[in-house]
Amino acid sequence: MTKINSNTVILSDLDGVILDLNYDINFWKEWLPAELAIKSGEPIAAMRENLVSLMKEQEAGLNWYDLNFWDELLDVDCLEIIKAQEERCSFLPGALESLKEISSLPNPKYILTNGDPRLFHFKSESAQFLDFFDASLCSMQMGYAKEQKEFWSLASNYLRIDLQNSIFIDDNFKVVTSAVNAGVGQVYWINPGRHKVLQNGVETYPSLLKLITAIL
Repeated sequence: MTKINSNTVILSDLDGVILDLNYDINFWKEWLPAELAIKSGEPIAAMRENLVSLMKEQEAGLNWYDLNFWDELLDVDCLEIIKAQEERCSFLPGALESLKEISSLPNPKYILTNGDPRLFHFKSESAQFLDFFDASLCSMQMGYAKEQKEFWSLASNYLRIDLQNSIFIDDNFKVVTSAVNAGVGQVYWINPGRHKVLQNGVETYPSLLKLITAIL
């Protein structure tokens, strides 16, 4: 682990690092299958199983994250289904405290997310995470998901940052592996369990709060 300097760019994922990922899980496992069951007259378990199969075909690509893709494929309005729920996204324990620590730093700070831009901005109305960052970048703007190598060079040019002098934080192992391969200087994987350093140099921490406490 290297302590960051004032020029180090801080790049952070959103869901699973800052926001509780259960919100998204509920959409895919409960809210969307329930809507499909109503439309089709089929049992919700069958709709859930069919959706899992369809999602596996799109895994790690932009379609997986693009609500427009699922709208057209399933003949639904995903964002409206989400908005109709009483539940709203929320910060993970310690995340808001961590963001306050990060925002006090002079370092450039950006959110990098695979999330659908429309859903991203809807979430920002409930949890005002954008206040703590200079800007955000959704992978759909780049045309590639964070799992894909092309994303990183495009994001670097778009944000005008040096990946080597950056830290990146994510909860997806495929994404952090892609970041390492792209030359990001420090890569951290938010993953429950003990702190360890993987063979590719990725360090694991159970939460954003634990990580920020360690590197600041």
